[in-house]
Amino acid sequence: MKTKLNYFTLLCGAMLGGCYNSPSNSLFYDLWNTEVVSTQDAIYAMLPQSGMLMKITSDGDFGSVDLKGANPTRLVPSPDGSKLLVFTDYLECKIEDDDIVYIDDCPDNDIVTTSELAVLSSAGVEKVYDIPSHLNTVSFSDDGSIVVAYLEYDGSSTIQVDGFADLGEVAFINLNDESQGSASVGFSPSQILFAPNNQAVVMSRSQIVVVDLDSFQTVLEAPLTLDADQEVNPSEAELAYDSENGSVTLLLTVQGSSDLFMLDFETESWNIGDLGAIPVDIGVDSSSSQSVFVFSNSSKAVVLDHSDLSTLNSASIEDVNLEEVMNSVIVADGFSLLYNDTSNVVHDVYRLDMESRELIEYVVANPLYKMTLSQSGKYAVGLMKPESSYGSGIDAYQDARYGLAVLDMEGDDVVNLVAETQPIGLEIVEGTDGDFALVLLEGKDTLLQVNLANPSQSVEVDLPAPPISITTQPSMDEQEKFIISHNVDVGMVSILDPKTLEIQTITGFGLAGSLSQSEFFNREEGE
Repeated sequence: MKTKLNYFTLLCGAMLGGCYNSPSNSLFYDLWNTEVVSTQDAIYAMLPQSGMLMKITSDGDFGSVDLKGANPTRLVPSPDGSKLLVFTDYLECKIEDDDIVYIDDCPDNDIVTTSELAVLSSAGVEKVYDIPSHLNTVSFSDDGSIVVAYLEYDGSSTIQVDGFADLGEVAFINLNDESQGSASVGFSPSQILFAPNNQAVVMSRSQIVVVDLDSFQTVLEAPLTLDADQEVNPSEAELAYDSENGSVTLLLTVQGSSDLFMLDFETESWNIGDLGAIPVDIGVDSSSSQSVFVFSNSSKAVVLDHSDLSTLNSASIEDVNLEEVMNSVIVADGFSLLYNDTSNVVHDVYRLDMESRELIEYVVANPLYKMTLSQSGKYAVGLMKPESSYGSGIDAYQDARYGLAVLDMEGDDVVNLVAETQPIGLEIVEGTDGDFALVLLEGKDTLLQVNLANPSQSVEVDLPAPPISITTQPSMDEQEKFIISHNVDVGMVSILDPKTLEIQTITGFGLAGSLSQSEFFNREEGE
């Protein structure tokens, strides 16, 4: 039997307080990972120095989750917020010797890192799955029942390999019946989609792999090239549905190419057409069975009809001329929102009616770096950055500032607001009493509630400390709340009720991050 090594934690200091982060403060520096996640019943934070996972509840209680000595490395909540998936690892000694109780007792060559994926619910750890050590992220099926774990590699990720490893291996887990399987899909999967008939579509370098989620068996391998030396990297992918005949087609763009790859699931064959420019984003409108493409080097959009995807011709494809280059698409009910969130000069935003092709142009004061559409589709809210070149007078002041733009999607009105500092967090709240934007400003101890129907009206909510981020906490009773993470050494999160604007703050949980690790006693399964 292999010996699994656990961690016995020793308190290295019992210092209390609410100090803000400081690189010179070695005890309190980076005690907790501020990218907290939440489920329906709790907030979770990783403490990298102590290897703990902290569970924080709305009644102000917090404590560590028993992971049997494993260290959490990444947290992913399920779509409905009922479960939390925790990537973990621990050190394992390959020597079968019960006398090895400290890690230093095990020869270096016999120490390996073992990875697991723990599934947590409100009751605690439900199930632990063994997974390859290089897997670091997951995708969920639409209903949240199927988990696909894979390697997300950005060129800088640390990859743990013990012995030999298939970096193209993808792990499949059925959370309902706890079955598990795997498939080899090619190096570094880039995106996973879930198709009808309970199938997963995996985009990988130079090929597409379709896996049956009942058996976890590969049912289709569709190479993007027949030349083994040619590298074809998928860029964007979406599933196109034709409501009339019920057909499903994979729409795929590849890096640096104007070609559109269309995989017909029924015939299991590719159709390839030229879009005339290099696409950078796709938006699919299932209600009208159409797709919208925008391009990196062309001031146009292309609308694609899903009724016949055997080829691209005048009957299936239509150009929509724009005045500026757009690089992002958001599809709503009956229209698409086109914008650019990387340019330093573009001020235009477009609302494209999917039936009439009518364009409504909105002009924002400064270039955008983020855009959010309200769930109802009534408003779009954009975060603006300083202009690359300034005007004169009051225009120069506006150009040099961050700001907030509110766009009326039922008309053509735009309200531009100047921000005191850079907006670093944005969430939209919709309710019977109106729609509101919740905005965090860098370095400011306040949250701004902006009335989207009348953006000049805003309410300030005092915060206990400078914020870092704001996220929505899922809810079982549709009474959503928001979690604000704060820049405080000892750990601080706030729970915001958007109806009452009441703030509940919980702090101090990061102190457990000041515990030092000492590899101690054997870890056995079931302990």
